[in-house]
Amino acid sequence: MLRRHSNNPFSNPVLIGALTVLVMVVGVVLAFQANNGLPFVPRYTLHIEVSNAEELTHGAEIHMGGALIGSVSNVTATRTKAGRPVAVIDAELNKNVEPLPVSTHFTIRLKGAIGEKFLDVTLGHSKRTWPNGATVPLGHASALVDLDQVLDMYTPPTQVGVQKTTLGFGQVLAGRGNDLNQAIGEFVPLVTNLAPVMRNLASPKSDLAGFIKGLSSFTAALAPVSTQEAQLYVNLDTTFKALAGVATPYLQDWIAQTPPTFQSVIDDSPTIEPFALNTATLFQKLAPGFASLNESAPELAAAFSAGAKNLPATANFDQQTVDLAKALAAYGQDSTVKAGLNRLTLTSSSLIKPLEYLAPVQTTCNYITLFLRNIASSLSDNIGTGTVLRTLLVIIDNDVVGGEGAPSSLPYTSYGAGGPSDGGGDHGLLHADLSPNTASPGEPAECSAGNEPFNPNTAVIGNPSTNVGKNTETTTVSGG
Repeated sequence: MLRRHSNNPFSNPVLIGALTVLVMVVGVVLAFQANNGLPFVPRYTLHIEVSNAEELTHGAEIHMGGALIGSVSNVTATRTKAGRPVAVIDAELNKNVEPLPVSTHFTIRLKGAIGEKFLDVTLGHSKRTWPNGATVPLGHASALVDLDQVLDMYTPPTQVGVQKTTLGFGQVLAGRGNDLNQAIGEFVPLVTNLAPVMRNLASPKSDLAGFIKGLSSFTAALAPVSTQEAQLYVNLDTTFKALAGVATPYLQDWIAQTPPTFQSVIDDSPTIEPFALNTATLFQKLAPGFASLNESAPELAAAFSAGAKNLPATANFDQQTVDLAKALAAYGQDSTVKAGLNRLTLTSSSLIKPLEYLAPVQTTCNYITLFLRNIASSLSDNIGTGTVLRTLLVIIDNDVVGGEGAPSSLPYTSYGAGGPSDGGGDHGLLHADLSPNTASPGEPAECSAGNEPFNPNTAVIGNPSTNVGKNTETTTVSGG
């Protein structure tokens, strides 16, 4: 019996197997080429210049707003027209994003903490756009700092410390999933209460941007002195190591005693306040002296230098001074001396009131000096028959009743009925101030002796009825 040969090509198992293998090969090729775009699909191509490709490689993904919009077909090294070396990223983008505004920015980012990178596109808003095949010059692309770059700024010992710390954190967290879940659940109230705080920070009135700019300026100002800051931390480490040796019990006791000390200061502050005020007043009065220290300091230094040279020669005098002080100390312990000092103290105390009363006689009115000067003049002024003081009483030789040379039962304060001739025209009315005011305690502030107004027709006995002031004659050392 003859077999009938079929004309259907799909009935051939060899052909079917070959087609199956071909389809699988095409599928594998398309799978491998999917990241670079499917063949025969039109693309929007841009050539992006960057100063550093940051390990971005062929086939890297390109995202915009989190969506995949293309891939990197090639990364090549070249130079700009000015000769600057750059890397050119050939970006194959989907046609639905064409054209991109010229203000669009490209950023090289990590897909994870450690792993491959991708190109992130931040869409701009300018009206000008990049045509297909355009070259995007430098300045439109940047790269974020990688974790390995952050770790590279630490020294090898620090990197080892970071590794050990990370390992320690991992061991600490291992097997504590339930506890972590519970802790995260406890954060729910925090997040709820954090919402109004975040709104306040986001408000323009909070000026968070200004704060961040100020912090940036502050950090920039610290950058030039970073070496000194590092040395500061090294010195602090040395200081803390030194303090660690006295932490127990000395620092511990000091910390324990600090609250009672502060409480004592608070309790005693009303008493300390006058002292602080007086101290402030003292420093205010000392301010002119402090201001003159620039000029006086060299003089004081010279005096101290001279004193240091002369001090050895005064050793014997110093010893004699010490011996004298010891002798005075022994003398002061004698009971008789103590009794005498007590009497002297009592006498001095008794003289306080009289001296307070008599002091203005000289300090204000200059009466004691004037009295001694006038007495000296009276004893030295010769009038032929003797000095003025010796002949004064001899000259007054009349015996008129009420006159100066005869006794009288009453002061001579007025003339008789006959006027001056009744009592004698040569005799004036009495002018006497036996207890003049001297500005002493309890008296008017005046120096009345020698300042009394004189009226030949009116007797004046005692201090004037009006204040005559404190003007007195001034004396000099020569007695003039």
